[in-house]
Amino acid sequence: MSGNKIYQGRFAELLRAFIEEKRSLGCRYKEDERLSFIFDQLSLNYDCSDGLTAELADAFTGYQPNWQATTQKRRISFIQNFGAHLLKHDIQAFRAGYAVMRNMQPEFKPYIFSHTEMDQFFAMADNIRPNCRNSHIFYPVLFRMLYGTGIRISEALSLTMDDVDLKEQVLRVINPKNHKDRILPISDSVTEYCRWYQGKIHPFYHKDDLFFKSNRGTGCYYRNNIQVFFSRMIANANIPTRGFKGGGPHLHCLRHTFCVHSLEKMIREGIPHGVALQLLCSYMGHQSLSATGRYLQLTAEAFPDLMEKIEEATKDIFPIPAPLEKVRMPYEEE
Repeated sequence: MSGNKIYQGRFAELLRAFIEEKRSLGCRYKEDERLSFIFDQLSLNYDCSDGLTAELADAFTGYQPNWQATTQKRRISFIQNFGAHLLKHDIQAFRAGYAVMRNMQPEFKPYIFSHTEMDQFFAMADNIRPNCRNSHIFYPVLFRMLYGTGIRISEALSLTMDDVDLKEQVLRVINPKNHKDRILPISDSVTEYCRWYQGKIHPFYHKDDLFFKSNRGTGCYYRNNIQVFFSRMIANANIPTRGFKGGGPHLHCLRHTFCVHSLEKMIREGIPHGVALQLLCSYMGHQSLSATGRYLQLTAEAFPDLMEKIEEATKDIFPIPAPLEKVRMPYEEE
């Protein structure tokens, strides 16, 4: 259970059983547990004697002005999954569909850093003033690991000393977002920074200690605090920003940039695009090749000199309609 919170509504026991069932199957379900308490409080305002009604489902999933697209999507997903749980227990449930989603970011594109911007960013990280929080040690290594390996911030902060094998130069990413454990090779430069960090922070350690260990509080670093520090550095570097909802730059853009720069390098070295995408898909832990394929277009936009190579590589994948002077349907008269 999350903290000291308790369920109070009509679905209290069912919500508790739902979360426990998902976790017994290996799902972490932290976000869904948080949503379950919001749903529980909202349900107190509705008549739930006949189960999960359309009115309650609509109130829970209905768009709010301050939401991102993923916020509404997560709520719909929660209602669908919890509704299925209720139906298994012979309780009526209305299950909202994704058709109700408001299309808030139809053309969302992440910010892709240039090589020059990354060099500038790392130079700033290396010049952080020494302080009692060890920011001058932590951030230069963390940011290089995020950019140099493409792992998610949650994956980086979960790494233990045993997961960071500097002798073999690999990271072991265990129980990540898509539940695809990965063993990732790391470059010589990232390895050297990790060795430097280990010497400063972990002269003595246990294999289960967090690699990125804070000297304050619980010993954990928090993603929101890192995002704030990252945003401050971006502002000081005069890198243009489109805001969080406009694509960034935000912390996760280091992962997007890793994908684009990796594809750029492989294409320049003549690796076939199909092989490059398969390699990147496996390395990143994507659920499907389509999730990786979108980086081809981003790579072409970031490096226009590669446009011709990428168009040639993808001409048999993405259909290109014949050019038209004017759109005219068969039923329209001349």
